[in-house]
Amino acid sequence: MAILCKKFKRHLNSLAEVFDFIDRFVDQEEIDDSARRAISLAVDELFTNMVKYDPKNPNEITIELQVEDQNLLVTLIDRDVAPFDLTKKPDPYLGSSLDDRKPGGLGIFLTKKLVDDVQYHYRDRTSTITLKKKIRKKNV
Repeated sequence: MAILCKKFKRHLNSLAEVFDFIDRFVDQEEIDDSARRAISLAVDELFTNMVKYDPKNPNEITIELQVEDQNLLVTLIDRDVAPFDLTKKPDPYLGSSLDDRKPGGLGIFLTKKLVDDVQYHYRDRTSTITLKKKIRKKNV
């Protein structure tokens, strides 16, 4: 079971490097493109939120990738932050027009729909989000 771990500067310019990191791992593990797209979108949303809501935090954001039991596990670790449990965030009401909706929450909703499971842990001012996505191997 290969585990790949890398730290990224807390800046939106780091997203290209994040996607490259994910793509290299997905290619190495021969993971299907559907899982790649879902995980890339979910990580884009979460990484962007970490940068957007705590831009002055000097700590890098760590991303770990691994395959376990036909699942791609992606863990984002953010240090020296206040707690924000995205698993407790209620889904936005989608029945109203765009003009009547409050901004926010749609990206987290989408993230939860894209992956099979989201886990959140907070301890010692460290936020850990783990995404699980069922995968198929390309050549199987």
